[in-house]
Amino acid sequence: MIKIRRACLVLLPFFLVACVAVPKKKIDTQKAVDARVAAGLEYMKVKNPGAAREHLSRALVLNDKSPEAQNAMALLYQYEGDVENEERHYKKAISADKHFAPAHNNYGVLLFGQKRYEDALKQFYDAANNQSYGGRGQALENIGRTYVELKKPTEAKEAFNKALRLAPNLTAPLLELAKLYYNEGDVSLADKYYSSYISRTKAQSAEALWLGIRIAADTKQNDRISSYELALQKLYPNSPEFRAWTKWKGASK
Repeated sequence: MIKIRRACLVLLPFFLVACVAVPKKKIDTQKAVDARVAAGLEYMKVKNPGAAREHLSRALVLNDKSPEAQNAMALLYQYEGDVENEERHYKKAISADKHFAPAHNNYGVLLFGQKRYEDALKQFYDAANNQSYGGRGQALENIGRTYVELKKPTEAKEAFNKALRLAPNLTAPLLELAKLYYNEGDVSLADKYYSSYISRTKAQSAEALWLGIRIAADTKQNDRISSYELALQKLYPNSPEFRAWTKWKGASK
């Protein structure tokens, strides 16, 4: 949140001060908008879109140029599956403040889902290049995923590694890097990133387990193979990865 400060200019040496002050009404309006947006987002978390809409609509009545309110309304439409209105509100958020990074990142996610990868990249870069944005690591992870879809592994690896430098707590880039290096035939480096990934995550996805099985097989780590195979069978018996493993297992006999 941007803090509004009074800017004062001293005109004379004996305590005569002229101040350029933000009107109290404007300050109160911003506080009211912030409160409504916060309430709307909380209601979305508890899956109450009706109450969320009430608060976000009131926020927009107070200030329809609020990028926070427009972005939050877009997220509500995302929750409801209304893609057209979701995009419309992201555009309004960005129009209100072209430097509002959360809207750029969220809009990029929408475009990515529509396979509009080049358009998504632009939005992700706008978010990642904003030095004040706390989600730069996530935006860079999204850039990496987009480059994977565009079949540009070099650019993808660069983005994932930068994401890890900015946000070392992220785990998804580690798995993505393991996949990229494994697909390139560099099993040793794939194993390095995969090992880092499993050391930081509590529960592996079917995709991660299937990758782990193949890496363990190539590096002759039989105990890990058995462990990952058991987890894949137990947790994801209906997954595409389970079917791929079954076919692979049959071919290896």
